[in-house]
Amino acid sequence: MKRLFPLLLLGGCMQGATVTPGLIVSNNPCIDSVLAEIADPASVGAISEWSRDPDSSSAPPDWASRFPAIGSGAEELIAARPRLVLSGAYASSGTNRALARAGIKVRSFGVPAAIAESEQQVADIADAIGRSVQGRALAKKMRQAAAPSSDGRSAIIWTSGGFVAGAGTIQDEMLGRAGFRNASAAYGLQQWDILPEDTLVRHPPDVSFMPAKARGEDARALALRRRVLAHIGGRTRIVSFPEQLLNCGGPSVIEAMAIFKSVRSS
Repeated sequence: MKRLFPLLLLGGCMQGATVTPGLIVSNNPCIDSVLAEIADPASVGAISEWSRDPDSSSAPPDWASRFPAIGSGAEELIAARPRLVLSGAYASSGTNRALARAGIKVRSFGVPAAIAESEQQVADIADAIGRSVQGRALAKKMRQAAAPSSDGRSAIIWTSGGFVAGAGTIQDEMLGRAGFRNASAAYGLQQWDILPEDTLVRHPPDVSFMPAKARGEDARALALRRRVLAHIGGRTRIVSFPEQLLNCGGPSVIEAMAIFKSVRSS
């Protein structure tokens, strides 16, 4: 699996300002994106270091810049003296045990594989921080944004690493709700799988959603795929897509669905 990486362990140390004790600390960028929409900023003590990178953050950069960044090490989390740590499901169990021994409450959240799961996760995060009303409002916006539409054209989401979103992913569900048929299944691909370029050239989808930009080796591979697609003319429509919208569910669903539906209606 490629594009569900944001809930991996986040190492590192607190960057910059000292964390105010007694506040909420999140060491997960997907949780950060939810906090940005529903949390009282005064209640947030620190956020994931990943959220300080505007090119990959699912949280608004202006919001993220207001808080110290923190990693997943038990020592730094305990030193922050938070009242609650919000963590990804893949956070170290050893870290969580250490936090429990220190008397620090931890809530862990996994990777939602469906829009309904993401809505429930938003509600659960909201309940954990005492912002249930705000959580329900955000979940409602997500549900409205993902209201099913009809189109019938085929499409793929082709990420910078060459992986394509397939069945069992929230990205596949979003494509379907926008009215597209995910061509991943026709190519025989699994949940997150590599799409061979010769397969695409022989049977291109109607629409190819591709990252607007990438870094390093991913950037070179992305440029190569764009050149390959240029050789097949207008047989597939290339739509540049902010790849950070694929990293999480939550409020990213709203913006991603708006892009999908705008392409469907054009």
